[in-house]
Amino acid sequence: MKTHSPTLASRDAAAFTMLEIVVSITVFSFILISVLGCWKCIVSGKMISEDAAAAAQRARVGIKTVVDALTCTELDVANYRHYGFVTDTSGKFAALSLAARLPLDFPGSGLYGDNVMRRVTFNVEKDNEGKLDLIMYQSPLLAILDDQNTPYPITLARDVTDFGLEFWDPKENDWGVDWLLTNQLPQMVRVTLGCGHSANNPDMPYNRICRTVVLSSAHQ
Repeated sequence: MKTHSPTLASRDAAAFTMLEIVVSITVFSFILISVLGCWKCIVSGKMISEDAAAAAQRARVGIKTVVDALTCTELDVANYRHYGFVTDTSGKFAALSLAARLPLDFPGSGLYGDNVMRRVTFNVEKDNEGKLDLIMYQSPLLAILDDQNTPYPITLARDVTDFGLEFWDPKENDWGVDWLLTNQLPQMVRVTLGCGHSANNPDMPYNRICRTVVLSSAHQ
C-alpha cells in the first residue's frame, strides 16, 4: 500500500498561527488581571471590616473602663488634695484624673493588692507608630510618685479620633465642657470616645460611643 505524507497545507491547518497565540495570551492576561483585581477587593474589604470591628471593640472596652472609674469616684473634702477631681478640656482631646474605690475586676487591680483606693488618669497620647491611643494610668492614692514609683499605664483604645468630656451644670440646666472645681464632683459627666477613621471623612471617627455617668459617691 502506498502511503501519503501530509502536505504543507494540512500541517498549517492543524497548527496555531502566531496571531492566534498572541490573542489567546492577551485574553488570558485580561482574565488573570480581573481575577486578581477581584481578589484584591475581597482581601481589602475583609481588612477594612476587621479593622472596623476591632475599632468598635476597642471603643467599647475603653468607654466601659472610663465609665467604671467615674462610677467609683470618691471625694473627701477634708483631704481634697489627694481626692481632687481634675479635668482638662482645653485641647483637642480631654484629660481626666480622679480618685476612685475600684473593684477587683477593674483593669490592673491585680497589681495593687489591697490598695483599692487609687488615682486613675486618662490621657490621649501618641504611640510608636504615630497613632493616638487612650492611655490609663493608675497608682495607689497616697503613693509618692518618683522615678522608681511611676503610675502603671494600660492602653485602653488605639487609633483614637475623639475623647471628650462634658459636665452637667445645674445652674444653666445644660452641659458644659469645663469643670474647674477640683474639690467638687459634677452631678453627671458625659463621655465620648471615637476610634478609627470614617472612609468618607478621615477627620471623623468610624465608631463613636457616648455615655452619661451619674456621680453619687461624694463623701463630705
